[in-house]
Amino acid sequence: MKYKSFFTFLSFLFFIFMALQTNRLLASLHDIKEIDKNLTNIENAKKEILRAYLNLFIKNHHPKVAHSEKDYPLNRFLEKVLIKKIIKLDQEKQALIAKKNEFLRISLLSNQTYSQAINPISEKPLNLGEHTLSLTPPCIIKAPIGGTITNLKYSPEGIMVKIENERCSAVLFPLSSLRLDLGQKVVIKEILGEVKDHSYLRVKIYCSVK
Repeated sequence: MKYKSFFTFLSFLFFIFMALQTNRLLASLHDIKEIDKNLTNIENAKKEILRAYLNLFIKNHHPKVAHSEKDYPLNRFLEKVLIKKIIKLDQEKQALIAKKNEFLRISLLSNQTYSQAINPISEKPLNLGEHTLSLTPPCIIKAPIGGTITNLKYSPEGIMVKIENERCSAVLFPLSSLRLDLGQKVVIKEILGEVKDHSYLRVKIYCSVK
C-alpha cells in the first residue's frame, strides 16, 4: 500500500497524457490558439513527470538515501515508464511546433494573397488605396480582387460595383455595362464589364490587417 499514492499520481499523469492526445485532434483544425494551449499543457505535464522522476532517481541512486533492495526493481521500472512519457511528450511538442509553423506559413501566404490586387485594366499589381486610372474606351474591366459582388449602384454616370472578400474590398466606378450580378462570386482578373463612355475608372481598394 505504500505505493498507492504514487500509483494514484501516476494514473493522474496518464489521464493528462490521454487528454493531450485528444487535444491533438483539435490541433488538426488549424487552430493556432489551440496549439498554443496544448503546448502549455505539455509543458505542465512534463514538469510534473520530471518532478516524479527526479524523486524516484534520488531514492534509487543517491548513496545517502536509504532504500529497500526489494523495492529497487519496481522503482527502476517506474523510472523507465516516466522517461518514456517524457520522450513521448517531447515528440508531441515537436510535432505541434512543426504544425504551428506550417499554419503560420499558410497564414502568411494567405495574408499576402489577400493584400494583392491588380490593375483592373492592365492586370499589373496595384497598391491599396484610391486610384483614378486612365483608359481608352471601350475598355474591358476586370476584377482587381477575388470575392463576392456585394453592392451595385446605378446612376446616369455609370455603374458602381463593390467586391468583398474576408479581408479586402474593392469599389469600381463608373462602368457602362456589367456581366455579373449582385451576390455572384468573382475571381481575380475575371471580366466584370466595360467602360464605354468615359476615359477613366475610379478604383478604391482596402484590406484589413489582422
